[in-house]
Amino acid sequence: MTLDELAAQLKDAMSANAGADLQKNIRATLSAGLAKLDVVTRQEFEIQREMLDVLRTQIDELTAQVDALEKARNT
Repeated sequence: MTLDELAAQLKDAMSANAGADLQKNIRATLSAGLAKLDVVTRQEFEIQREMLDVLRTQIDELTAQVDALEKARNT
């Protein structure tokens, strides 16, 4: 499902309902549509971002070590 398809479903829900039912149906349509999309929660995103920061630091440290070893080998 694409965002355009989700928007179309929301438009259909809005034109078919009014009042309290409208909010209920929009919420249900959004929940169903987002469940079909390949998205992550904010919490999952933040966890992955933190892991990436740790890995980036480790890579920087390892790169510095390799550079120092290569420099020592070449002198």
